[in-house]
Amino acid sequence: MMMVGKSALVLLFIFSISYVSALGISPAIKNIDFVPGQEVNITFYVLDAVEYSTYDVGIRGGDLADYSSLNVDSVKGNGVFILTIKFPTDFDKPGTSTISVSVKERPSESSFINTVVEVGSTVKTFVPYPGYYGDLSLSIPDGNVDENIPVELHVINRGDNPLNIESVFVDFVSGDGNAVKKIEFTPVNIPIFGERYFRKYLDTTGIVPGNYIGRARVSYEGITREVNKSFRVGSLFVNITNFTNYVLGGGIQKFYVTLENKWNSKVLGAYVDVNLTNDIYSMVFRTPSIDLEPWEEKVIESYLDTDNLEGKYNLFLNASYHGQSTFIYGSLFVGKDYSLIIYSVSAIVAIIFFIVLYFILKRLFFRNKRR
Repeated sequence: MMMVGKSALVLLFIFSISYVSALGISPAIKNIDFVPGQEVNITFYVLDAVEYSTYDVGIRGGDLADYSSLNVDSVKGNGVFILTIKFPTDFDKPGTSTISVSVKERPSESSFINTVVEVGSTVKTFVPYPGYYGDLSLSIPDGNVDENIPVELHVINRGDNPLNIESVFVDFVSGDGNAVKKIEFTPVNIPIFGERYFRKYLDTTGIVPGNYIGRARVSYEGITREVNKSFRVGSLFVNITNFTNYVLGGGIQKFYVTLENKWNSKVLGAYVDVNLTNDIYSMVFRTPSIDLEPWEEKVIESYLDTDNLEGKYNLFLNASYHGQSTFIYGSLFVGKDYSLIIYSVSAIVAIIFFIVLYFILKRLFFRNKRR
C-alpha cells in the first residue's frame, strides 16, 4: 500500500510539472525603434494557459520601466494584454534599453503541489548615440584557393544623424602582413535607424593558402571606422604534424601519426605508409585510414612489431589522400625493455635488506637478554 502511495505521489508530481510548465508568452522578444516623444503599444498573447484560470501580469523592470504601463494586471486563460511605452523626448542613456513583462500563474489553494510558473518577455530598443556613429560587423567564412568566398559587411546607423558614407572597402592581408586583394563598394546614405549590407565575393585565384585578415574601413563625415575578421584559405593538403619517435623493443608496440587537414573540405580515407630502415634492415607498414573534417587534426593509431629491432632507424612517412601525397623524413629509436632487469635488481635489494635487518634485530635481542 505504501509503495502504491509513493508511486502515485511521484506520478502526480510529474503530471503537475508537465501540466504547468507549458505556459508561454508571445512575442518572447520584441525589438522596436526609439522615437522621442512617441507612444508605442505592444500586444502580448498568453499561450497554453488553463481555461478560466487567472494569471497575473506585470512589469518586471528595465531601463524604460518608468515610461511604461499595462492596460490590465491579470488575464484569464489565453488572454491578451497591452504594454504601452511613452518614449521621453530626451533620454540620456544611449545604447540598448529594455523593458520586461511577465505572466505568472496564481497558486491554487486546492492544488496538492503549489508549483508556480512565471514566463517573461523582453522589449528592446536602441537609443541613438549623439552625432555620427556607424556600427560595423564583417563576415568572411573560410574557403579554398580558386574559389569565390562571400564577403559581407554590415553597417548600422547607431547615431542620431544620417550617415553619408564617403568610402567603403575591404583590404585582404596575408599572415605575413602583405596586402593581396581589395574590394571596393559603392558609397550610400544610411538614414537614422537604417542599416546596409555590402556584399561581394573574394576571388582567391592566385592566393597562396594560409591565414588571412579582412580589414573593412568605412568613412563618413571625416570619421573612419574599421573592423577586422580573420579567415583561412585552404588547399588540398594534408600535413603530417607528429609521429612516434621512440618505442620499446621486444613485442607489439603502438605507433602514432598525426595528420592535419589544411583544406576547407572533408578528406576521406587518408592513410600513411611508414618505411623503417637502417644499414641492415628495412620494413614498410601502413596505418589504418581515417576521415578528416575541414581543418581537423587527428591521430592515427597503428601497431609495430619490434621483435628483433634495436637502435636507431630512419623513417620515411608518406601520407596518401584524394590522389595526392605528403611525405616527411624522421627517425625512430627502438630501446631495450629494462623492466625485467629493474624488477630483478629491486627484488635482490629487498632480500638483502631484510637479511641485514634480521641479523641486526637478532643481535639486539641477544644483547638485551644478557643484561
